[in-house]
Amino acid sequence: MTAQGLWSVFEHAAAPQKVVLILLCAALPGVLIAALLGARSQRNIWRRVVADLRIAGPALGLFVGGLNSFHMGHTLQKLPFDPTLKQIAPGVLEVSTLVSLGALAGLVAVAAHAAMSVTHAGKRTH
Repeated sequence: MTAQGLWSVFEHAAAPQKVVLILLCAALPGVLIAALLGARSQRNIWRRVVADLRIAGPALGLFVGGLNSFHMGHTLQKLPFDPTLKQIAPGVLEVSTLVSLGALAGLVAVAAHAAMSVTHAGKRTH
């Protein structure tokens, strides 16, 4: 997805979805910063942040995407006409964006956690 496409989804999203999109976008550089701090520090808090984001990112994206799908389906059932795929596409794109960003945040956290584990193990052997 391009930055323009992400902005379009964000622009048309409801306030709760905007908050989650901001959190997931912030999690991407946030997990890298936490990993760098965790690799340089003996404090476990940064390692816990990275470890927790492995699950929290995808879970948040799936949860809000699922709620979004549920709301969209419920709304479509109430319509007095059959909407076209073009009319439904923005909602599907919003759900896909939430799920994809959550998965990306989780994957970045998995990679950062693995890198921190290698770095931390290397420090213990020296």
